[in-house]
Amino acid sequence: MGSRNMSEHWIDRAWKDIIKKNPDDSTSYFMPELAAERDYSQQPQFAGTEHPAIGGKSDKDGTISDVCMAVPLKTGNTPRALFLIEQQHEKDDSLPRRIFRSWYRASDEHQIPVTSLAVFTGRAKPVNTYSGAWQGTSVSFTYNVYSVAAASAEELKHDGRAFAIPLLAGKRMLEANGNPLKRGEYSLELLSLIKERVSDEVKAWYFRKFTSNILQIDEGDIDPKVKEVWKMQFKTMDEVVRDINIRDAKEEGMERGVEKGKFEVARKMLARKMAVSDIIDLTGLDEDDILALS
Repeated sequence: MGSRNMSEHWIDRAWKDIIKKNPDDSTSYFMPELAAERDYSQQPQFAGTEHPAIGGKSDKDGTISDVCMAVPLKTGNTPRALFLIEQQHEKDDSLPRRIFRSWYRASDEHQIPVTSLAVFTGRAKPVNTYSGAWQGTSVSFTYNVYSVAAASAEELKHDGRAFAIPLLAGKRMLEANGNPLKRGEYSLELLSLIKERVSDEVKAWYFRKFTSNILQIDEGDIDPKVKEVWKMQFKTMDEVVRDINIRDAKEEGMERGVEKGKFEVARKMLARKMAVSDIIDLTGLDEDDILALS
């Protein structure tokens, strides 16, 4: 990924995690032709980030590793294809060369088809080619790119494919431009889409987590009501049931307190020889209850 300001690492990490947790959805969205050849009886495998054929680096040295995914295919002669993903948030002039280098190393090491995709999550203009020439030797390399900034928010909003939701979250992050009010509004919009379209609860959880992270819902400048809504999204069912029981117990206690207060007032009214009809009007108690007090 090249050198990064540490404050930007959470963006790369969030994108890396959502792709790894949803490999089929991300592949189907970015590369539908590859998805059509996918053997869904096998799980995709993720290569180690320090593998020499990939040339990636681990998080230990402050560099966010790219995702390298082996996609099982239906065809027996090419059982796997490496899927290299670059989550680029800022402009990086070294990116084209590094993608070419990773592609060549993976191709040479594994002797299988390799495809590369650079996901541009920031406002940097995407670059999809690498070329070099010296002393009569030249190379020209083209790879796939996807730009979140160039995507249409409306199209993503109405796109039926699952992975359109995380992409819309990334788009909304750019549109909000740090504005806490916008971030809060967009987060509720995305939460509604997740509830409406994602029936798989595990997938929905990952989508909610990504949205919460990318829009920084935990930050202090977000509306407390919005934060409370999001807080409920990550509670377990046991925690939700516990909170409901606590709330019901408090409400029941309040109701009992109100009723007890009414009886105390009725007793004082009776002591002052007030008419039973007047006590009924003022307290709302039944006549039998009032007569029992007397």
